[in-house]
Amino acid sequence: MTIDWNDTDKCSKFRLALETVYFDYDELDRFVTEKLGENLANISEKTKMSTVTFRLLYKWAKPNEKRLAQLFDAFRAENPDHSVIATLQQPLITRTSKPAAEDLEPLFNLFALDDFADIQRAFFRAFKRVLRNDFRQVRPDYPPLQELAQIQALLATYEPKLALQFVESVIVELQRSSEEGDRDLTPLEQWRDRIAQKYNIPVEVPELTAPTACHAYLLVALKESGRVTQEGADVNVFVELRVTGELDLIEFDAISVTCPFDQVAGHVSDWIHKAEAALIPYECGRVTLELFLPCVHLEENIAAWEVQNEQGLTIALGGQRGFVVRSLEWVLNRTTQTVLTQKWRLLEHCVGANNVYDQFHLQEACPAPGTLLAFLEDSLGLRLVAKLPSDREQRKALLYEIINSAVPIALWSTEFDQFTVAELKTQVDHLLSASQLTNFADL
Repeated sequence: MTIDWNDTDKCSKFRLALETVYFDYDELDRFVTEKLGENLANISEKTKMSTVTFRLLYKWAKPNEKRLAQLFDAFRAENPDHSVIATLQQPLITRTSKPAAEDLEPLFNLFALDDFADIQRAFFRAFKRVLRNDFRQVRPDYPPLQELAQIQALLATYEPKLALQFVESVIVELQRSSEEGDRDLTPLEQWRDRIAQKYNIPVEVPELTAPTACHAYLLVALKESGRVTQEGADVNVFVELRVTGELDLIEFDAISVTCPFDQVAGHVSDWIHKAEAALIPYECGRVTLELFLPCVHLEENIAAWEVQNEQGLTIALGGQRGFVVRSLEWVLNRTTQTVLTQKWRLLEHCVGANNVYDQFHLQEACPAPGTLLAFLEDSLGLRLVAKLPSDREQRKALLYEIINSAVPIALWSTEFDQFTVAELKTQVDHLLSASQLTNFADL
């Protein structure tokens, strides 16, 4: 049966099937080599699988009808029971497969410039509802959607059902954002009803629900690479983007790098902006930076890292956004992880209690090496308000004791020029009592 490969929905579903079945680069390379007689490296370098499958389908196969048929036939032969095969072989729709320009232009004439944030949110929600996947998963090429005209042009490439669901979502968003609820949305409802009748599509009205609060975390882990260059020791830098409530990683345009430590800030600055662009559909606001550092780098003044703000100006990281520093050793040591998990549950249980930070060990004098671990054994955190040793090796030993204790939160300061110890204790207690402790975005 002939497949309508001009149907963008079908192409997207086939690409997702390729990504799901051949879940890593080597497995897809095996498939392409054995079944198509091609070298995957000539089609795409080793990068995110969504990008690799996009290039295989859209850049290598789709421009050549014979290649496209070979790719589908090879997939069907190796995966005869996959559900996507039946979906792709469904008969062509007899009605118009895409909305006409005369349908979309009157719709977009109804919008004001101030509506753009609501419209953008509505598009992403409608896209996920109709195509059953997030926009970035279906379109790893991520066409720009920073203007009304760009959203209009993209809607024109999909079946009318997406445009209809889009306007339904727009109505919901505008109802929510209307301060007095007095905005007249009748023209949008009339457009919806006319298009639904024209293309014989049932109207599905989304429920008006309050947006769910969620937080986004840009996870950046540094690990010593063992390679030393003229610029110093290199580190391997790994990056992930997470959103609370979402089990899967959020895909965005970032790959792991190996570089000198003093170049990490530049990569982080770039990743922050790319991550926040990818977070638009999730309504998370700004991303919290979560850094996993080896013990040897825990003393670094991360707040002073130079990054670029939205206007391209160089500012200190600490002045731009919240961040939290975590020990990489916590992640790598299973024994420490077990203890940390137990203490973290106890800490979560205490959140909301007035005395939660009373269960943090208060260390007012610099401890002798080897003595702190005993104090932290039953503690849920550490408040260290004493000047750390001037000797770097002694400070490193002290940090390892804190790491090995697996306390969920440890706070200390090396600055004693401006504050007395009493003032510092007051500041630390205020920080702990004012935060939610287990929510890094708040902490």
